[in-house]
Amino acid sequence: MGEGALRSIRRVRLFVVVGLAIGCAALMAMPASAAPTTLPGIDVSHYNGKPDWTKVKAAGTRFVIAKVTEATTFLDDHYANNKAQVEALGLAFTAYHFARPDTSAGDAVAEADWFVTNAHLTGKNLLPVLDLEDSGGLGVKKLTRWTQDWLNEVQAKLGVKAIIYTSTPFWKSFMGNTTWFASNGYPLWIARWTNVAQLTLPAANWGGQGWTLWQYSNAGTVDGIATAIDQDRYNGTGLAALKIKNNR
Repeated sequence: MGEGALRSIRRVRLFVVVGLAIGCAALMAMPASAAPTTLPGIDVSHYNGKPDWTKVKAAGTRFVIAKVTEATTFLDDHYANNKAQVEALGLAFTAYHFARPDTSAGDAVAEADWFVTNAHLTGKNLLPVLDLEDSGGLGVKKLTRWTQDWLNEVQAKLGVKAIIYTSTPFWKSFMGNTTWFASNGYPLWIARWTNVAQLTLPAANWGGQGWTLWQYSNAGTVDGIATAIDQDRYNGTGLAALKIKNNR
């Protein structure tokens, strides 16, 4: 075999080796499209009746957020049963409080105390939630202060920072699009019933941190629940980081 032929063979071998190296690097850099990047969950209240939680779990639900309180007197009469059954099945669970702000002295603290007393959350549960979608007629400054007071009281009692549930229009209109809560480490649960391409977040993409939970539908269907259901996603692949015991 001549010298020219040998050089040609070496060039071909070099091209093959380089090509394989580039191809392997590209494959390693590609995300695993089959690997999930979010986890499915639901949120419920007495409006959803009495779910068959075994079927709900079998349908793929990974976490449940249940309403427990509203204002300073309302207690969801389905909460205790929901909590007991969901936890017995080993599903991740937490509770939310529907805020009813008003101008009475100490209202935020009273609502927070009512929530903590009735939620009975422990270290194994997920972070508590403040459902903020009613301004109660308060202006931006007063509602911001009210929200801070509620969150501070819950943190004093449970030792963690609660998740804030809200919508982008509400946050912009009634909270002045403040970035204070994002900057101080409060996770966002955004309500937006649309596809991800149209999902916009308040407070400068929540201080650049994005969403932690996303309620993407208020009219979903889940096996085991007869009514339309709120459906959610957790922005991650493991819920351990969202547990109370891991945030103290």
